[in-house]
Amino acid sequence: QDTMRVQFRRLTEADLPKIMRMNQDFRQGFADPEATQRFLQNPANWFFAALWEETVIGFAYGYALPRLNGSKNMLYLHEVGVAQRYQRQGIGMQMMCALQNICAKSNIGKIFLFTDSRNAPANALYRKLGGEVSPSSGGNDTAYFFPIQLSEIQ
Repeated sequence: QDTMRVQFRRLTEADLPKIMRMNQDFRQGFADPEATQRFLQNPANWFFAALWEETVIGFAYGYALPRLNGSKNMLYLHEVGVAQRYQRQGIGMQMMCALQNICAKSNIGKIFLFTDSRNAPANALYRKLGGEVSPSSGGNDTAYFFPIQLSEIQ
């Protein structure tokens, strides 16, 4: 895939139709129009996407969490995905690097997420990105923390 034409950006309310199309491109029931609009209206919520010709081919969505100690916010990523036909082409790596770069320019000091410990591709990606495995990881979940710094897109 010509990754030079892939754009990476945070989506806004104006992008609602792109997210709704994900019900066909990713999975049925991915997004409800009203719930997604409310999600996008909240500035603490993040929907970051890899776009190929204005179609979402990769995404990461989550929530900025303020810290009580005054340090920078943390971004919890609830779900990360790349459309099946675009997997294993570097889109996930590039998208996560672009997301880290945007976080470095905002008030986000760390990203964290959980993934199934049996999901080998996701675990390999997060380790390659420098994700630190939380010592409290256990059971079927592995928790990764990513300190924010400007990243080179691989």
